[in-house]
Amino acid sequence: MKNKKLLWVVLVFTLMISMVVFAGCGNKVVRNQTVTLYGWGGDERVNAWIDNELGKYVKENYNVTLNRVPMNIDEILLKLTDEKSSSKTGSIDVIWINGENFYYAKKNNLLHGPFLNSLANAKKYYDLEGPSATTDFGYATDGYEAPLGTAQFVFNYDSKRVKSIPTNAQSLKEYVVNNPGRFTYPKSNDFSGSAFIRTVLYDIVGYDKLKNLDPSYDAVKKSITPALEYFKALEPYLWKKGQVYPADSAQLDSLYQDGEIDITMAYTANKALSMVKNKSWVSTTKTAVWDKGTPFNTHYLAIAANAPNVEGALKVINAALSPEMQISKANLDGWADLPSIQYKKISLEEKGNLDKVLTPAKEYADSILKYEELSKHQQPELKSDLVVIIDKIWEDVILFDK
Repeated sequence: MKNKKLLWVVLVFTLMISMVVFAGCGNKVVRNQTVTLYGWGGDERVNAWIDNELGKYVKENYNVTLNRVPMNIDEILLKLTDEKSSSKTGSIDVIWINGENFYYAKKNNLLHGPFLNSLANAKKYYDLEGPSATTDFGYATDGYEAPLGTAQFVFNYDSKRVKSIPTNAQSLKEYVVNNPGRFTYPKSNDFSGSAFIRTVLYDIVGYDKLKNLDPSYDAVKKSITPALEYFKALEPYLWKKGQVYPADSAQLDSLYQDGEIDITMAYTANKALSMVKNKSWVSTTKTAVWDKGTPFNTHYLAIAANAPNVEGALKVINAALSPEMQISKANLDGWADLPSIQYKKISLEEKGNLDKVLTPAKEYADSILKYEELSKHQQPELKSDLVVIIDKIWEDVILFDK
């Protein structure tokens, strides 16, 4: 009799435990998850937004712990490739990506998807048939990445030293020749350096003559020869006489901050405002674009094909697409990244909040361009495989052929 009673106690206790576990599995918000987000970590404003804004949001709303892992995109792609070939489950969940890197990752089956059309916020607030959701550097995304934000290449300069900012290749050359050692640009494997090279190509060769080029090394090299000659002509007058190029935009910004050069550049249109406000850059810093325009694109979040936590990754990306996070990301006091969300689809209150964070204080208004001015000077990106070839040609002809 005692044994029977003991058996019943054990059975009831086991049933109660099972019910608790089952309930916990049914309520996905309760169960704690960790999601890794891999991406470039060279901008502290971006890092702060991911850690303090997005990380806090997903913790409070999904009970997801977001672990940001700073890593250059070429290293991320190598890691994706190695882990895909050596194990069933990798260590990367979410990837900050776009352009030729997305093209490579998708082509080599390194990404999970399609997933974009399954996200609640994407369906509610985004144009899923529009170019930002369907194409990335000229190639179809097929739902394998979600539009996080938009970016436009700009020049930032010290208006005290540069009285008339160059707005085309010829006027830049004149400035560089007349002010030797006061200008340089990053290598082509840096995002901003690559964008600068394309800006010069757009001005000298023309976007329309580039966009449909056969993606072969020889054909592209022949077409961009006038621009290559231009880059060579600049070299003797660059910082360090062109014998050394900054490794990335972070190093270029440091040179500008230290007063070694007069002009820096960025793929974040509103970067100058935050840098002036925190006194990293001189108060006389202003922003400019070229007459024929500068490259404009969208950057995205994707999921690794062998991600350890696809469910959590989807929650993080859905959160990043929310009005709250898009407004937070656009805040000129923070990352100042232009939103990808459709303005017409958000509420009146959210529109007011977005307008507020995009309006700089009067004393800093001159440091950045208004969005209306930026939009007048937007040039589309070239196809990813063309960008890769152009960057390689610049390395071969300019960087290594000394």
